[in-house]
Amino acid sequence: MKKLNLAKLVLATSLSVLFFNCEKDSEDIIETNQYADAKAAHVCIEKWDANENNSKAASVKSKEWQAGQTIRVKFLNGNNFVQSKVRQYAVEWEKYANIKFEWVSSNSSANIKIGFKEGQFANEGGSWSYLGTDSNDHAHSMHFGWFNNNTSDTEFRRTTIHEFGHALGLIHEHQNPVAGINWDKEAVYAYYAGPPNNWSRAQVDHNLFRRYEANISNYSTYDPLSIMHYPIPAEHTTDGVAVGRNTQLSATDKSFIARIYPGSNTGGGNCDGVAEYNSNTSYSVGDKVTYRGTLYQRTASGWNNLGACDSTPNNDICAGVAEYNSNTSYSVGDKVTYNGTLYQRTASGWNNLGACGN
Repeated sequence: MKKLNLAKLVLATSLSVLFFNCEKDSEDIIETNQYADAKAAHVCIEKWDANENNSKAASVKSKEWQAGQTIRVKFLNGNNFVQSKVRQYAVEWEKYANIKFEWVSSNSSANIKIGFKEGQFANEGGSWSYLGTDSNDHAHSMHFGWFNNNTSDTEFRRTTIHEFGHALGLIHEHQNPVAGINWDKEAVYAYYAGPPNNWSRAQVDHNLFRRYEANISNYSTYDPLSIMHYPIPAEHTTDGVAVGRNTQLSATDKSFIARIYPGSNTGGGNCDGVAEYNSNTSYSVGDKVTYRGTLYQRTASGWNNLGACDSTPNNDICAGVAEYNSNTSYSVGDKVTYNGTLYQRTASGWNNLGACGN
């Protein structure tokens, strides 16, 4: 395999960020062009079990996972690139919620099952997720209908974090019972009647105007910066108040998810929630197993020994990972550290997994 010079990659990535990233340093500052972007942004639909009465939202709290739970996730289709992007941004929730996503092979059992707009899902153009533990009941529980190799990182982040928010039980923020948005309903009906949504008035009512009862919603305050909020152009409200296209977790998102999934999110040990190796199971790159008291992760060329199982978690994501070596050839799934940051090899380059010590 041809060697990849990580130093050059990091430099190129830094330059690309300088040229193309218009986001502010503070997550509480909305991008200046967000309100214009709101007109063109893709939005997801709410997905409920078919046998449920959609007006009976009292089930929302009951759809939360257990705090500390390992949630198994698999891909039903999609190429390595789009899969790696979903994995990259979905784990943002793990920083604040006491849950853990375990990524398993396509033929393994899983709680969350992800499809992309191709193959058997070629006609499924929207993006959506079933709410919380409803995911257990569906063979296809989450979908990304507009992801491809040309999708921007901002859009990968925005939509992935949003859909995984639903998978953790979060509702749309504009349907918060205390939102108090002054909708221009006829303008909204007209807008969503056109492509790409082509929604009926009833669908608009369900996805935008319907609000949850205060006694069943976990939210206590309205947060227009929430990743779970639809973008709202000014012309969709009678008072001209707009909501931008939120692309990252807000401060309220972080504190709220920590409240409904309380406790340490480091788990009880490095092997917690990881199944024992099974010779009858086909594993994919990135899958983890335990074998004779040791944790392993599947790579393109074999299994990577991640160390002995123990009951004391190491909070440093770089623990046990070697520094990048320009004289070494790396395979997909391999991890390295470089200038205090953890990277993982993908089919198209290196994925930044965050600063060491986290």
